[in-house]
Order: sequence, then C-alpha cells, then structure tokens
Amino acid sequence: QVLDTNDNPPAFLEPAYSFDIPENAVRGHRVGKVQAVDPDLGINAHLTYSVISDWANDVFSLNPQTGLFTLTAKLDYEEVPHYILVVQAQDSGYPSLSSTLTVYCNVLDLNDNAPIFDPLSYSNDIFENITIGTSVVTVSATDLDSGENGKIEYSITAGNENGAFEITLNGTIYTKRLLDRENQSLYNLLVTATDKAPTPEDRLSSTAQVTIILKDVNDISPEFITPNETVVAENVPVNTVVMAIKAVDKDEGRNGYIEYSLPDDPTINGVFSLGPVDGLLKVVGKIDRETTSNYTLVVHAKDRGDPPRMTQAKIFVKVLDENDNSPVFDPKQYSASISENASIGASVLQVSATDTDDESNGRVRYSIVSGDSNRDFNIIEDTGVIRVAKNLNYERKSRYTLMVKAEDCADDINGIAARSDVAEVSVFISDINDNPPTFLNSPYLAYVTENIIPPNGGYVISVTAYDADTPPFNNLVKYFVKEGDTDIFRINASTGDISLLRALDREIQSEYVLGLVAMDT
Repeated sequence: QVLDTNDNPPAFLEPAYSFDIPENAVRGHRVGKVQAVDPDLGINAHLTYSVISDWANDVFSLNPQTGLFTLTAKLDYEEVPHYILVVQAQDSGYPSLSSTLTVYCNVLDLNDNAPIFDPLSYSNDIFENITIGTSVVTVSATDLDSGENGKIEYSITAGNENGAFEITLNGTIYTKRLLDRENQSLYNLLVTATDKAPTPEDRLSSTAQVTIILKDVNDISPEFITPNETVVAENVPVNTVVMAIKAVDKDEGRNGYIEYSLPDDPTINGVFSLGPVDGLLKVVGKIDRETTSNYTLVVHAKDRGDPPRMTQAKIFVKVLDENDNSPVFDPKQYSASISENASIGASVLQVSATDTDDESNGRVRYSIVSGDSNRDFNIIEDTGVIRVAKNLNYERKSRYTLMVKAEDCADDINGIAARSDVAEVSVFISDINDNPPTFLNSPYLAYVTENIIPPNGGYVISVTAYDADTPPFNNLVKYFVKEGDTDIFRINASTGDISLLRALDREIQSEYVLGLVAMDT
C-alpha cells in the first residue's frame, strides 16, 4: 500500500475571482465563493481559506471552510469603488502547503447621489441691450455617481416665464430674446441639475438660484404725463404758477433724470419761465388777453444720459378774461329825426359800443338813463336800437336829448362791478300838418250903422285863426265865407278882414250870421 504524502499544494479553480456587489447590499449579503482543490488524500487534502491581505478585513468575512465571502459592513461606491483581497487556500498536511490568488470585489454604483451645485447661488449684472445669444452666467454641478448616474443635464425650471433665457448642456445660460429693463429689471431663475439615471423615476436632481440683474441703458425718452391744456387769468402777478409740467423716464439714474426747458421764442420770452428741475411754469411778464388770447408753448424734457434723449410737447395756455376794459361808444354823439306820427315800435336809430373783454365781460347791454322822463322811447338792451315807445307830438316836444349808457355784464356772473360808457343821442321830431287852424275868439261880434258904408273900404272886423303846426304848414292861412250873404259881405282871404259891400237897412234885417272857414296851406 502506497501512503500519500503532502506533495501537492491546493490549486484554485480560477486564476482570479471578481465579484460585483451592489453598493446598497446589506450586511450578510453573499458576495461570492472561492474554491480550490488538492489532489492529495485525507488530511492532506483538507483545505482552509483565509484572507492574508490587511485591507477590508472589516468589510468582508471569509468562511474558512466553504470559501464564501459575506458582507459585514456598508458599502459606498463614492468612497471605495472596489476592493482587492489576497486569499490563501492551505491544506492540513505536514508540512502544510498553500496557494494564493487575488479576489476583486467591485462595488456596483447606484444612483444614490443627487447633483450638487457649488456655489448654491449665482448672480450676474448685464446690460439690458445685449444681443440674443449672449452668455450670461455658467452654473456647475457635480454628481459623485458614476456612468449615466453621474452625468448631468441642466434646465431652467422657474423664473423664465417669458422665455428670455435658455441653458446649454454645459450649464451656460444665454439670452434667447431681447431684454428690456423697463419691463423687467430682475430675473430670479431656478436652475435644476438632473442626473441621467437610465430609469426616469430613479433620477435625482438639485436646484440653484440664479439672479440676473439688468443694468440700464438710455433707451427710453422722457414722456409727458401732464395735460397739454391749461388756463391763466390775465393781469396775474409775476411769479404766479400756471401749472406743474411733469414728464417721466423709465430709465434709472442719470438716464432717468429729467430737465425741462423752453426754446427761444419771441412770443414767449419775457412772458413765461419754466423751472428746469421742478417743471413749474410761471408768469414772468404782463399777460393781456386783449393783446394775446392764448399761447402755444413748446416744452422740452431731456434726460442726462450719454447721449441724452429729449421729448417735446405743446402746451396750450388759454388766457382768461378780466373785466379791465370798459365799453366804448364810437361816435360819442348821435342824432336822428323822426316824424311825430311815427308808429309805436318804429326804429329811430341804433347806437353801438364795443368792449374788447371776453364773454360776459365783453357783452354790452344798453339803457336810456336820462333825457326821456315821459319814456317816449325805449332801447333794445342787446342791440342798442332805439324805438318809439309812445305817440309823439311835435307840438308837445320837438327835441329830445337822450343819454344812453352801454354797460358790460360782468356783474351777472362774477359779481364784480360792471364798467360802462355813455353817449348823447339827439332826436328831432319832424312836424306834420296834424293841427287845423283855430279861430282864437270865435264867435266874433261886430256892429255897423245902417244906411252907411263904413270907412276904409267898408271894414267891419278882422278875424284871426291860429295853426299850431310849424312852417311851412301854417305860414299862410286862407279865409273864406262858407255860409251867409256873400253878396253883402266880403272877407280878405289873406288878412281875414271882413268888409261891407253896401249899406244895410236894420228895418229890413237887423242881424247877419256868417259862417267862416280858415284853411292852412
């Protein structure tokens, strides 16, 4: 019988072992098994396994009998991605023989680390007029995981509602649209870094705050916000404030600081001034509505940008009237004549006065203030037409001297004293033949002696008739015998002398009655 001697060392079945272990494997996890064989017999073939390297003895445990590795500690790929162990297989012969091999324990990475931004926030100031596609800021995040789990993609997830920015694969934020500080001066973007784990639900992410501040450029002109019309009363004192002119500029700093000015204008200079800072439009000279009833001012508003921007506006200033002018008659004296038989309402003449004031201050009303105590005339208040108010009578009054007043209407609205002027109106009444001759002493009585003819051609008596009319209507009265003995008596048509043509006889007729007529020419 041949007895075995321990002449064969153990031989591993593999030249090296490599085990993959998920990094989230729990303690007691079966990592893998090494195995060696020994062709000897008996105790010489009984093998014992051990780890002879000093590293990771606290991480892995090797069963000396079975060669099974189990996990005894928590793994972290990001700290130790792999372990290299030296394992020995030793028989129990005498002398003992052994062999070694290398065992590779590879920790399999899991997506257990989210991307990390460093720093956690970013900020940059840019001018509002940068072109589309300009880089603004680059963010950066790292992921300790490996492979796809450690690859990062960036996105803007908040604060970019108008789509002004986009971000590249490497985290560079650039402008996508034109910017305008006056519409939005500050952007607070939320940038998310997400890893590329194969399964979307396993992907991890983190965020960073990106503040983008737009710096102003002088791209906005001043804009007037005050009304373009105002009023000012004439004769106001110097330094009276007419209005406060206001313009706004949405730019900031010097670009938004506004100065006001009035350009040189001969019609404005010396009348108005404009405060360069406060925009107060003031009166610096005399304002007379009757000379200039309104002004059109060209106002400039200029900022202090480089170069500056300027806007101009037209301000219409209406001058309000003050009752500083009296009505004026031209001429001051009027004359007219009218027939005494003029009908009531007949027009005599029209007077006229002008007032250079405006509205009620310049509206004239007329009245007769003296010279017509009987109110034979009236005057139309608005037009100044004088009319006959009562029946006229030349024989009662042949001439009127009327005092007519022209008065403005200032006291109707403003309650201030009215201003006035007076004119003299002479009205001559023209006579008409409206009065018959009247015998002054009718009836007349005369005595004659019978049987003789009176001397002086038979003169008996003279009759006289009076005519109230004026020449030429009563400059000659004619007399006639209308009734009676015309063959006995005769009347001188011009003088009214009555003469006897022949002697009378009382016993035949003692009394004679003559009917006389006086007629004007």
